[in-house]
Amino acid sequence: MTRALRPSRRSLLAAAGLGAGAAALTACGSSTTEGRGGLSVVTSAYPLAYLVTRIGGEHVELTDLTTPGADAHGIELSVKQVMTVESADLVLQIPGLQASLDDAISSQDGENVLDVSSVVTLLPVGEAEKHSHESEEEHAAHEHEDGGEHEDEGHEGHDHGPDDPHFWHDPLLMADLADALAERLGELAPDSADAFTASAQEVRTELETLDAELAESFGSVEGRKPFITSHAAYAYLAERYDLHQIGISGVDPENEPSPQRLLALEKVVDEEGVTTVFFETSASPKVAQTLANNLGINSAELDNLETQQSEDADYAQVMRDNCTALVESWS
Repeated sequence: MTRALRPSRRSLLAAAGLGAGAAALTACGSSTTEGRGGLSVVTSAYPLAYLVTRIGGEHVELTDLTTPGADAHGIELSVKQVMTVESADLVLQIPGLQASLDDAISSQDGENVLDVSSVVTLLPVGEAEKHSHESEEEHAAHEHEDGGEHEDEGHEGHDHGPDDPHFWHDPLLMADLADALAERLGELAPDSADAFTASAQEVRTELETLDAELAESFGSVEGRKPFITSHAAYAYLAERYDLHQIGISGVDPENEPSPQRLLALEKVVDEEGVTTVFFETSASPKVAQTLANNLGINSAELDNLETQQSEDADYAQVMRDNCTALVESWS
């Protein structure tokens, strides 16, 4: 069974400024889960899709707006995708992660939205920099590159807004969202509420076990535990496990780091014995490899988990793999 999607005129015009084309899509309609008894849920990052799949199971039909391996921050929604967002039973949103999704949501009443920032406390971008334990030398280099001002920018110049959206690098925050998601799904499908609650409890147990495992692994390493990344996207990981994140912020991943930044990082590498520069799975390795070559150290990959790179590696496995890569860099 299908039902016609009923996008508001304002949302369609805001999305693409199309008239006849949008009307044609509306007339054709789109397949939903209504006739199959499922809930249509929209996500835009793999960790959110992971939770929806684990908790909703057969009771939900998931639409993930991201493409594996792509930059999740830069997605642009088609008119049809905007209509899907508007007609969904539930949309999970991390404000500031994707401007196009934020725009699509702001053009409607938002009653079908679960705002992640209402469940977990997101780190302000400025605080995220503090949690990365930036040294005075690093801060001075950033100030020089930015002309004396810090820009609230993240992936390749995308504006994250006031908050750092990468909360999923803390498993306990993921567990909190799992509980809230189960409650919201239960409100939408009361007959399945007990199943959602049971699944969320199972997920919480797994995430708490994962957290303990990561804490033990990271805790086995003495000292400051520094790691250099393409940019400071791992503030939640650093905060949770007392790591020392050093982001090459203010530098586009496609470009070489500035001489000032390179000198500051060279000093950090010498003083703290950093052995590896990490680049992100969805970003070009050019900057990290260039920096590593210039400093005579290794370059390696961390998965930022924004999209799922392999069906054989779920959220928990990637978190473990990232932990292993980091710990090995300190050995």
